[in-house]
Amino acid sequence: MGYRKLTSEQARVVVNAQALFTQYEAHRIDSGKVAGSMHWKTINGTQYLYRAFSHGRNTSLGRRCSSTEALMLRFKSQQQEYKERDAQLREQISIHAGYIRVNGLNRFPVTGARVIRALQKQNIPYRLIGTNALYAYEARASSVIMPEHLATNDVDILMDARQGIRIAANLKRRTLLDVVKDSDKSFRRVSASEHEFSAANNSGYRVDFVTQGGYQFKPNEFDAILEQDDLTPVAIDSLKWHVAAPNFEAITFDDRGMPLRLRTVDPRAFVLHKWFVSQQPDRNSLKRNRDEGQARLIATLIRREMTDLPPTKAIKKIFPNFVSRQATDSMDDFDL
Repeated sequence: MGYRKLTSEQARVVVNAQALFTQYEAHRIDSGKVAGSMHWKTINGTQYLYRAFSHGRNTSLGRRCSSTEALMLRFKSQQQEYKERDAQLREQISIHAGYIRVNGLNRFPVTGARVIRALQKQNIPYRLIGTNALYAYEARASSVIMPEHLATNDVDILMDARQGIRIAANLKRRTLLDVVKDSDKSFRRVSASEHEFSAANNSGYRVDFVTQGGYQFKPNEFDAILEQDDLTPVAIDSLKWHVAAPNFEAITFDDRGMPLRLRTVDPRAFVLHKWFVSQQPDRNSLKRNRDEGQARLIATLIRREMTDLPPTKAIKKIFPNFVSRQATDSMDDFDL
């Protein structure tokens, strides 16, 4: 069948660890409210309250008075409360990571997890596609997919060309390669080609950036960055289906047992795209077989384990009728 259901104990551990990580994510939303520091600054003999942020940015909050003094006290109190809760939640997450490892639920490659976290830290919009998306689907299905379907030493990251300006803004004068190197300093471009889209670390783990083809968009700041010494996402025409597909998220766990929120595409879109790719005559035969096997596996997972997926007409609108029809006719477990 290609997968197995979690035991009741494994399911209990996962539910508790996911709930804890969700709390931590909600907690982190408030980080901006207590970021930086507050201090008094004397200007021409008068004290002013200043809010200091990273990168040397300072903002005046007004002259020293009862209201600004109260504001500073409240800020310091909130900051202390935030730090204490942050430490407590981190400690609990580390404890739960041990439970995850003992139960064999530490699934996602840690190198890929660090790359994804680096992108998330910079608020870079992305979608995980390819084989690694299976970790998100198995997590949602409370299942474990067999290793032969998951073996890979790279991660495919889809960048939506239409969000170029947002990506450029969030990079803050850095490059995609800079962000990848935040996770591992040994990452380097695979070649000097101007069309390069891959980086690899000293262990041979690859990060491949891809984007949709067949989409005409005006040059913007994102293009300017990519024309410099950066990783240029390769354009693949069929990925326009992934870009248009509904979002799908799930919490999984890396090799250390630490939680990771994965953002990918609706599994029904994954099935149709994998099936389409597997039917292309110019596709390497080994890859064709793997693509078809993954399409059939996720189709089965959707039919039997992911019955809570909300109905959607979006998938049928995105994919050509012949792709949907052939996939449905060829896979008994798949029905849009």
